[in-house]
Amino acid sequence: MASGMYNKGLREILDGTIDPDTDVLKLVLVDNTYVYNADHEVFDTGTNDVNDPSFCELSCTNYTPGWGSASRKAPTVAIAEDDGTNRVNISIADLTWTALGGAANDTVGGVILLKEGGANDTTSRLLAWFDLADTATNGSDVTLNFDATANIYFGV
Repeated sequence: MASGMYNKGLREILDGTIDPDTDVLKLVLVDNTYVYNADHEVFDTGTNDVNDPSFCELSCTNYTPGWGSASRKAPTVAIAEDDGTNRVNISIADLTWTALGGAANDTVGGVILLKEGGANDTTSRLLAWFDLADTATNGSDVTLNFDATANIYFGV
């Protein structure tokens, strides 16, 4: 499966509703059962839909799923114009989740970039999906190297 943007989230970045370098964004780890769909709009539709990303948020030792959880990390986002390649790059600094798994384990399948909603995940806007090689948690650190994995490019 390839990484990609969510349609509504992309539109809201382009129309200025969401500003990736000033709004508070979060990275959410999901397990390997999540199936990316560019038409998904929010992290949880509130309808008990098993296709919602919320049903696939990682659940293991040292990772607590759910809205407002400290396990959801705020990334450092940079936006740069690249005239040489005629594109704009949105890049994310590397992040580490410490000692994931061990007593209770799960399998990391990807990470979702979202703008967390004000009160719950029914308003948490999905922005980008990064497909990762399945990584079983075992008590070790999980580091995401976004330079090697994926960045977001807007080009002509």
